[in-house]
Amino acid sequence: MEIGMLENREEREQVLPHKAHLVTIEQARESLPEARQLLIELQVMNDYAHDLTEEIEILLEDLEPEDEHVIEVADALATTIRNWQVISSNLSLTGARVASLDPGRLEWYGVVDGEIALYSWCFGEEDIEWYHHTDTTYLTRKPLIEA
Repeated sequence: MEIGMLENREEREQVLPHKAHLVTIEQARESLPEARQLLIELQVMNDYAHDLTEEIEILLEDLEPEDEHVIEVADALATTIRNWQVISSNLSLTGARVASLDPGRLEWYGVVDGEIALYSWCFGEEDIEWYHHTDTTYLTRKPLIEA
């Protein structure tokens, strides 16, 4: 369904989260390769940030916060956070949002049967073939049947 066919479009768009926008299923599918790659980068960064945080906690058991090594690890964590923000912004530009890092799941706001819904994709799936309504979860996904 085309976005323009959405009933009460202006009212419905007001309930979208900040910076979210509606896409067609075709647009979501076109953006999937890039969005999938950005999700992988976020997963790697998440693991790295977790490791750095643990390292800082261990270091602080024996060292002062001003210690050179503590500062070095904290700087690496700060850089990782800045990179996370850039990649998250780039992901947002594709229209996708992260539904879950582990397992990797992406969603796009779209229109199904005249209602705002979330097109849903999970690692291991070839294409975006599922959706769920915005007031439900991934566990209630339904097949995306196109006319």
